[in-house]
Parts: sequence; structure tokens; C-alpha cells
Amino acid sequence: MPFTANMFIAQEAGLWQLIGIYYEPQQEDAPAFAEGLRQVIDRARWSAVSNEMLYREGLPKGISLRIVHREEDRLTPAQEEVLQENGFVQSAGDWSQPFPLSWELDEGYRALQEELVRRVDPRDPRLPHDEHTSVAVHNMNVLMEAARTALGLDLDGSFESVKKLDELLLMEEVEPEWRFRVLSPATLIACGDYTAEVAVRTFPELHWSDDKADEAHPLAFEGSLTPESGSGGKMNPRGKARKRCLYGAGDSLYSLIAVVINMLRRNRS
Repeated sequence: MPFTANMFIAQEAGLWQLIGIYYEPQQEDAPAFAEGLRQVIDRARWSAVSNEMLYREGLPKGISLRIVHREEDRLTPAQEEVLQENGFVQSAGDWSQPFPLSWELDEGYRALQEELVRRVDPRDPRLPHDEHTSVAVHNMNVLMEAARTALGLDLDGSFESVKKLDELLLMEEVEPEWRFRVLSPATLIACGDYTAEVAVRTFPELHWSDDKADEAHPLAFEGSLTPESGSGGKMNPRGKARKRCLYGAGDSLYSLIAVVINMLRRNRS
């Protein structure tokens, strides 16, 4: 696919653009173009919920994906139709798709995320945040306090309370029908760390990995998931929170832990 592999980023007056460049558009038929565009949209959405640079001055006023191409290359009518079907609008020769921002849809989500952007520690959750708490425990405590203040949401540290985070990330009380909306990286980090810390406290099968190289998958377990599998494994609750935001109900923080625990206990017995 002749889209550039990396996203370019531009910012003006609090408005961020994630830019995908398309080369030689005349050489791509509509189905191939549609598949390449899908991949670009996925990369841009992932960047919108994970790239902390977009949030260095607080919650952005806007985030959009912009598709550009060389001046001498014109898109075919079929390719332009694909862009329109995917929610892009044309302006000054380029095509843009604004991403819906969760904090623009609900004031409670704005208050929550303003606090999380300000206070969440994005580092490895196993590191010490200060002399009293780890990064994960700090982020868990911040989320519990901010959720109660901004949304009246009681997170009591029980495993069942993780279901409330699954609901929070889908914004079910704001918009009944799910669609992708941007949630800040700090929000997703906090939800992942809350889930991991609750899981470690609840289930003896789970623990924080001792391997420094496991920053991306810091939650570990011993034992086998199936009779045929090897012993031990690792999980990434922060990544699962991002996927919940990006893809909806098919990804669940609660199920991530519950399924692993059920498989470990079933295979052990």
C-alpha cells in the first residue's frame, strides 16, 4: 500500500492533525485503496489515544486525520467515494476526518480527564512513584478520586468494579450506540493500572513481572492456560484499555482477567 508507514503530526492553536500521505493514487483500485485507508485510520486512532505529545498542553481542542497526496496525482472518483464513505470531507484539495472527542461530548468526562492528564504517571506501572507508592497504585488512587469527583463513580477496589471501567470506556451513559471517541492516554493508562493492581490484590495467580524488559506486558501469571501450552504468560492491561476505546465491546478489561483466571484454575484442577 503506497500510504506512508508513519503518521506525520502538525499542530496549530490547539488543533492537531495526524497526516497520512498517499503516493501514486492512480495505481490503486478502490478496494486496495479502501484497505490502505483502513490501516491509516487505525494507526491514526491509536496515535490519538496513545501519543502523549498531543496532550502536553492539556486536552486538545481537536484531533483529525488528514489525507494528502502529491499535487500532480489526482484521486479517482471511486477513491474519493471511499473517503466520503469513511467520513472524510474535502478542503483545499486534501481530505480530513475529525475524531469525536469524549471531553467535548460530556462535561463529566472533561473534568475527569483534565484531572487525569494532570496527575497520572505514564511510566512503567511497576516503578516507584514516590517513597510510599508504585506508579500503578498512584494511578489507581488518582482514578478512584477523580472518577468519584467528576462522575460520581464509586470504584471500590473490588474486581467487580472493573466492570464499571469497561462501561466508562464505552461511554454508554453518554451515547447508547458505540462509536470510536478519543479518550486521553492518561485515562487509558489509569484504567489499565487500576485493573492490574486490583487483579494482583484479588488473585494469587497473578503478580507484577520481575523482568525489567516486560514494561509492555507487566502483569504476569504462572501455570498453563491449556494442557498443551507452556507455563506462564504476561498481559498488558493498559493495551487492553486502549483496545476497548478503539474497538468497543469486543475488548474488555474485566474479561481479560476473568478468562485467564478461569483457564488457569480449570487446567490446574
